Amino acid sequence: MSPHSSQTYTTDPSVRFLQRLMAAIGHAHRLDDPRDSVICRRWVEIVEGLPDGKLFQIIPQTLRGLFHDPDNRRQLEACGLRPDLPMRIEAIAPYVVSFRRFMAARTGAAPESKTREVIASLRLELRRLKTQFDKVFDHAAAIEQERDRLARENHDLHSEVLSLRLERDEAQRQVGEARSKAFRFLRLYLFMLKEELQRRRHDAIRMVTVEVAIETNLATLEALGWQDQAQKAAREILGPELYAAYFDGGPVPESRIEIDGGAPAPYFPLGEIRREPARGFAAHPVAAHKLMAPLR
Repeated sequence: MSPHSSQTYTTDPSVRFLQRLMAAIGHAHRLDDPRDSVICRRWVEIVEGLPDGKLFQIIPQTLRGLFHDPDNRRQLEACGLRPDLPMRIEAIAPYVVSFRRFMAARTGAAPESKTREVIASLRLELRRLKTQFDKVFDHAAAIEQERDRLARENHDLHSEVLSLRLERDEAQRQVGEARSKAFRFLRLYLFMLKEELQRRRHDAIRMVTVEVAIETNLATLEALGWQDQAQKAAREILGPELYAAYFDGGPVPESRIEIDGGAPAPYFPLGEIRREPARGFAAHPVAAHKLMAPLR
C-alpha cells in the first residue's frame, strides 16, 4: 500500500469512526444508553470529525450492518446494544449532537451573555430530549416485557396443543382398536349364526346368545361409523335369504328347525323384539330389560 493510501486510510473521518467504534466494541464498553454522560462522551469521541447532520444516518445504519455478523452481534450485545430495540439505537445520534453543541457553546468565543443564552437553550433541549427518550425507552421496555409474556404464552399454548394432539391420537387409536375388535366379533358371531341355522336341531339359548352378541357389535360399529362395512359383511356371510330374514323380517327359509323335538321354533328367538317396530339394519338394538324377559 502506498503512503498516500495509508494516510487516506488513517485520516478519513468515516474510517476513523469505524475504527474507534470497533475498538470500543472490542473492549466491551457500554454504548447503549446516551442519557448516561459517560456513554454520551464515549460516542462523542467515536464520531469525532463527522458532521452533525450525518450522525442520524451513519450511527444506526452502521450498527444495523454490524448486527448481521454473528461475531459482531455478540460483541454489540455485550456493549448493551440489541437489534430488537431499534429505538434505543435511533436515540444515540440526537443525544450526541446535542451534547456536542452544548460543549461547543461552552468553549466558544462568543460573548458571555450569548454563551449563557446558548447554554440555557441547549440544556432545555437536552431536558426535552431526555423526557422524550425516557418515554421511548419506557415504551420499548413495556414492549419487550409484552413480547416476553406473549412468548411464554405461545410456549404454553404450543405445549397444550401438543398435549391435545397426543390425546387425540390416543383416542383415535383406541377407537380404531375398538372398531376392529367389534368387526372381528361381528363376523365371528355371524358365522356362528349361519352355522346354527344350518344344523338339524338347535338350542334356543345358544341362539339368544349369538343374537345378543350380533346386536351388541352392530350397535358398536354403527356408533363408530362402520354401519356400511357391517352391513356388507352380514350380506356376504349370511347370504341374501338369511340376511333378509334376520335383518328385514323377510320370509324364513323352508328348512324349519324344531327345538328338542318340540313344536317348530321361530328361526330367531329375538326376532320379534328386534322388529319393534320395523327396524331396518340394526336400527333398534335389543333393549336390556327385554333380554331379561323369560322366553316363551
